[in-house]
Amino acid sequence: MCAKHLSREQVETLCGWSVLVPLSLEDEIWLPIRSNYGEESMIAGACQVLTLATQLATIVELPAEVPDKCDNLDLTMWFRDEAARVAAIRPGRWSEDLDAAFYVALFLRAAQHSLRRGCPIVCT
Repeated sequence: MCAKHLSREQVETLCGWSVLVPLSLEDEIWLPIRSNYGEESMIAGACQVLTLATQLATIVELPAEVPDKCDNLDLTMWFRDEAARVAAIRPGRWSEDLDAAFYVALFLRAAQHSLRRGCPIVCT
């Protein structure tokens, strides 16, 4: 889905960050700090990630029932326990691939959380 709707650079910004910071960055920042995913860590701005995740959320038509302020595992639990029930009542593009919808919601909520709380998020 990302490859279909986003450029390669946009996919990297959306999905490739190690640290998400609550501000706008003109470009990602690469640091020579080993992460779980490689020899370098990428710092991305939550504003840029939010823009890209919002674009995908619009494309997949995430339903209003997806938790918007998530604590702990609220988002995971909603997709595990409630998504199928909501999809049966109101099917849509989002319900055609629940895994993709989950990841769209995850990146969307991460960016929103970072900006709302003014805190970085570290993916480990």
